[in-house]
Amino acid sequence: MKFPAKILEESDNRKKLLEILKLGVCSNCLGRQWGMAGHGMTNAERGEILREYANKLTGSEVKEPENCVLCNNFFKDGINKIADEIVKKVRGIEFATFLIGTVVRGELERKQESMWEKTGIEDVETIKSEINREVGKKIEQLTRKKFNLMNPDVTIVIDMNMNVVRVHIKSLYIYGKYQKFERGIPQTKWICTRCNGKGCTFCKGVGKLYKTSVQEIIETPLLKAAESKNSAFHGAGREDIDARNLGWRPFVIEIVKPLKRKIKLREMERKINKSKKVNVRGLKFVEKNVIRKLKTDRIDKTYIVDVEFKNKIDKKLFKNLKTITKEPIMQQTPLRVRHRRADKMRKRSVKRFSYKIVGNKKMQFKVRAESGLYIKELITGDEGRTQPNASELLENKVKKLSLDVIKIWTGKD
Repeated sequence: MKFPAKILEESDNRKKLLEILKLGVCSNCLGRQWGMAGHGMTNAERGEILREYANKLTGSEVKEPENCVLCNNFFKDGINKIADEIVKKVRGIEFATFLIGTVVRGELERKQESMWEKTGIEDVETIKSEINREVGKKIEQLTRKKFNLMNPDVTIVIDMNMNVVRVHIKSLYIYGKYQKFERGIPQTKWICTRCNGKGCTFCKGVGKLYKTSVQEIIETPLLKAAESKNSAFHGAGREDIDARNLGWRPFVIEIVKPLKRKIKLREMERKINKSKKVNVRGLKFVEKNVIRKLKTDRIDKTYIVDVEFKNKIDKKLFKNLKTITKEPIMQQTPLRVRHRRADKMRKRSVKRFSYKIVGNKKMQFKVRAESGLYIKELITGDEGRTQPNASELLENKVKKLSLDVIKIWTGKD
């Protein structure tokens, strides 16, 4: 598409053109001043048209300067050096799409703004925008990868202030569901707070409080395949460390700064499932927004709770247990987690509650409860902080209990 003739016919634009040329700018910087006028051409092509028009207008030749006062010859010399540096930086990173971003020097921005003030041009494109686009074109040619504004695998930042190129690799997000077969395993890594993971006498030099976790068991083959060092684990809730999860709990594991993105997830499942502690299924790649849904969905869970009471069970009091499903459960933050969670009152419901006797002092409860209900405290009462509770209704204190999650009611269930 040709440069719009009406732009050049306006006397005010002709005056602005000649004024800019006197400053000594390259064709890119000249064309960019009318960068929003006339599409289908580069700023360099647009600048050449404008320079040729000015030559005819003045009857003399206004050549491109040896050094552009605006970009300091970035588009002549610097752009190729930057492109070569970027190619070196991304070598070894597996990606299909990329985005270029630029931090422009303060001096350059001041020159640009000064020119706008002098000329009052309205169709100008910013130099940052042109650098991003033109460098992007060169990287596409050199790497055969695609420029992507919306969701790139890597974001490349050209910092002209610090004279460095930084590469930010998009995390890999992998969705799945897991079971946990052993007690005493947390969902995520518990870094020792006394040494911040460095290793001390309290954590016996290992830097963490538990030998392993669901996160570590799942991440091990994934990190190796992705050539990554770290992961972040996002679960749809979490079971207590001393509880088993025999249902399938949804999760997203985030692989941070992966050098490889093409991972065979079925193979990863097989490797993870060699563990006797954790199993996974349904691994698939997802986008980051799935994490928010995972965290905000309110999902019912069904539990089996094996309880040993201090005294012999009085069967006459079983009728009192009906209260648990008929009334809302008012639950103040349990004492055991109050140090890390806000101390407040919660209102939750128990949707199903059944029980059976397994000994003179032993019972097994089956509970389907709304998300966010603390099940242990529903049974023990937590010194009266949960009302109603099974212990008070049976007039019998709990000696010990063990808990299993047996069903997680996702939307498909």
